[in-house]
Amino acid sequence: MSRIAFIRIAHKDYQTDMSLEKGAEALENIKQEGTDYFTNEEPLVDPVTARKFAYKVLAENADGAVLFFDTWAEPSVAMAAVLELKHLPLAIWGTPMFEYRGKFESTGSFVGISVFSGSLKRLKISHEYIHGAVDDNNAIEKVKRFNTVAGTLKALRAARIGLVGYAAMSIYSGTFDHLKLRGIIGPEVLQIDTYSLVKIAEAASMEEYSLFETRVKERASIGSDIRPGHLEKEGRLYHGIRELAKIHGLDAINVKCQYELSQDWGCIACPALSLTADEGLVSGCEGDALTTTSQLVLNYLSGQSIPYGDILNVQDGEALFSACGFAPYSTALDPSKVELRDIGHSGFNGPVVSLVMKKGTVTYMRINETDCGYVMGFGTGEGLDTELRQGRFPALKFRINGDQERFIRSLHSQHYALCYGDYTGHLKDMCRFLGIDYFMVD
Repeated sequence: MSRIAFIRIAHKDYQTDMSLEKGAEALENIKQEGTDYFTNEEPLVDPVTARKFAYKVLAENADGAVLFFDTWAEPSVAMAAVLELKHLPLAIWGTPMFEYRGKFESTGSFVGISVFSGSLKRLKISHEYIHGAVDDNNAIEKVKRFNTVAGTLKALRAARIGLVGYAAMSIYSGTFDHLKLRGIIGPEVLQIDTYSLVKIAEAASMEEYSLFETRVKERASIGSDIRPGHLEKEGRLYHGIRELAKIHGLDAINVKCQYELSQDWGCIACPALSLTADEGLVSGCEGDALTTTSQLVLNYLSGQSIPYGDILNVQDGEALFSACGFAPYSTALDPSKVELRDIGHSGFNGPVVSLVMKKGTVTYMRINETDCGYVMGFGTGEGLDTELRQGRFPALKFRINGDQERFIRSLHSQHYALCYGDYTGHLKDMCRFLGIDYFMVD
């Protein structure tokens, strides 16, 4: 849940009964599920009171602050609060002129936020600028989006990603600077040896490893080509992954399968990870921590189970999104057709999740590490009728909303996270507050 400070700012000489009502109405209109607000009872009109209220905001451990200008206000009042809170995501909201007692006597607060926004720009303090009446749907949605973004940024700083192994198959784009990721984007990455997972898996009791089969059969049928012993091994991996999450307090996990699991141990982790993804642990594989971080972002923004996949083909304005066996069961277009199938490759061992993903608007995204920091690449598409890749692997074909060549040139890796709905506005706001660049395909 986001915890947001709604800070009302005004000038004592400009306050009216109407302006006081507008501030209260604004707070009422932006209330949303998943956001907890606290506010000052009376608008702040002097710097000393504003600074004292900022201390209360700090004590409340707020995720972000929305400064609502009831009226024109001297910039020194808002600045007294902001200088204590500038480490938080900030939004300033001002209203246009409104009629009072039959006349447009109020300047509204547009002048106030214009002057104050200029002041913040001069100090290079990032902020969201919102102008609109208290019942303006566009302004209301911007505030709600800000709240979600602020909560996501706070959650990222507290997030813990378990990285079992490291980047698979020399995928350079999956490697990362541990300190940069922690300091700029937020999550802590805990490196865990593959042996730690295998040791727990092999020690699992029948009661512990059979839980996987019970739960997966609620979501999928078991294909006739599943080889003997693979469901048990998958159950052991499922138990091991859940135990690692419990031991280390993980919010996400990425398990390197190639080649320690797929060949040496004899079973990949795709169906187990697909199940933990639907149970609230953001999950991925191939040791790509940057993709898992991207999945975390979309999970926090949307509340969905987030798949990742390879962009395997781009042709005629359409992209094919498909992982080698991982897909949260909840992403299936038709839940009755979800099946566990053998991977069907002579060199690798274990089952895959076989499903066609839902259609609809999707947002694809990836955080990419560069020589000077990070750049986020994202865009939207429209899910199309799709067939299983090679008759067994999970897949979604989507039409790219934007120029195909621009899309191809934007790719830093084959791996992308994906969710349903358009979250590009949220992602732009995130990049502003994180201080990183973005590239949007349009």
